[in-house]
Amino acid sequence: MNTALLSLALALSMIGPQDEGVVETRWPGGGLRERYEVDEAGAKHGEFVQFREDGSVAVTARYRGGKRQGRYAELGEEGELLLEAMYERGERSGYWRTYEDGVRTLSATYRKGVLDGRWEREEVDRSHRVKATYRRGVLDGRFTESRPEERWERSATYKKGELDGAAKIKVGNKVVSRRKWERGFLAQLDGRTPYPRRLNVLTEELAAARAVASDDPQDPISGDRQHALMRLKVYRALCGLHWRTITLDEKWNDLCDAASEVCQANGELDHTPEQPDGFDEGRYRQGYEGASHSNLANGGLARSVDMYMDDSDPSNIDRVGHRRWCLNPAMGKTGFGAAGSWAAMWSMDGSGPGTKDLDAVLYPPPGYLPLDLFGPRHAWSIQLVRGKAPATKEDIEVEVVRLNEYYQPRGEPLELDWKDINHGGYGGGPCVIFRPVDLQVRPGLRYGVKVSLDGGKSLAFDYLVEFVEAPGRD
Repeated sequence: MNTALLSLALALSMIGPQDEGVVETRWPGGGLRERYEVDEAGAKHGEFVQFREDGSVAVTARYRGGKRQGRYAELGEEGELLLEAMYERGERSGYWRTYEDGVRTLSATYRKGVLDGRWEREEVDRSHRVKATYRRGVLDGRFTESRPEERWERSATYKKGELDGAAKIKVGNKVVSRRKWERGFLAQLDGRTPYPRRLNVLTEELAAARAVASDDPQDPISGDRQHALMRLKVYRALCGLHWRTITLDEKWNDLCDAASEVCQANGELDHTPEQPDGFDEGRYRQGYEGASHSNLANGGLARSVDMYMDDSDPSNIDRVGHRRWCLNPAMGKTGFGAAGSWAAMWSMDGSGPGTKDLDAVLYPPPGYLPLDLFGPRHAWSIQLVRGKAPATKEDIEVEVVRLNEYYQPRGEPLELDWKDINHGGYGGGPCVIFRPVDLQVRPGLRYGVKVSLDGGKSLAFDYLVEFVEAPGRD
């Protein structure tokens, strides 16, 4: 007797001859599809068998009062066990096991329909194993994940569904990474703080920075000025610089308007512009003063700060000077002006609180990074506030590597198409500038960054950057 006929015979023997308490359903071709017992109310009660069109048994189960009760099993076409489980009053209760090619791939325990107890999963080739404990439907207790062939193991602890406490990764007998979780937040990673601010804290601060002040009805470009100021505040908040008290200076607004007018008249961006033909002498002098103290752009005032923060085109990447003025720690106020698409931002101010407790200004900074504040071809910069700067670019070693879900390197470090140092000026001290090739910018992607300033003898910076969703466009 073949397997299908044997399965059919076994299933029918569980029920016996058809009578009034037995219901049969059939496939369109006439073959038996289901056979089960019912009680006086017509609800399933007793043995249940489901067949495939070829006659092989697909499911066996028991019911009581219309609800699954006892053992439930799913079988393959050759009669092999695919799933077995226990039910009580229609809910999963007891073991739940799945199989593939005769190998148990999942073993779990349920109580009253929710996971509660040991949980184990294993690939059919035994290359990947996970062991955990659930309580009332959430992970709670020791958790281990391993790849035996690689001698790789990750161990951690969950509390009420969140990673919490010490965790580590081992390869063989060697611990290659240690971390500490606090209620689902990665607080420590191999001796460093990977996220200086929790995502909700950063999100709230950036939301506050994104608030745009009301327009001045007496100023026709007030809206663009306020938008530019808002973007400046957002970048400074992202980089951990003071931003809340930065204001617009009306005099500087006017000088920036004049600078934009001169640039527009000359048709070029110039910090020391010539007087345009027929241009008013007094206004030209104001424009010269504004241009010589400002970032300049051609692309509209509202988006000018984003252009300054990019600063990665061939004529600017060697110093990223516009960006460094935007992130000048000593800034206390500024001004914005425009004439058509020509724009200016007063940059040279030192009335702010300065560099107290600040060793460097990093862009992008360590931690979470919204997608609207950085692009894949942006240069990375580290403006040094304190400490010894490298004399030449040969002293600088940079590694930018993508990290996997376990915060471990995934593949080789990215190549760099730029690496240099620019000394002094532009709102602060020396600035290390580098740019990785083939950087991917998507939510959830994270990169580890290591920078040495002494030829690899020591690490000056060791941090992590993780991209997150951007809010609605400002």
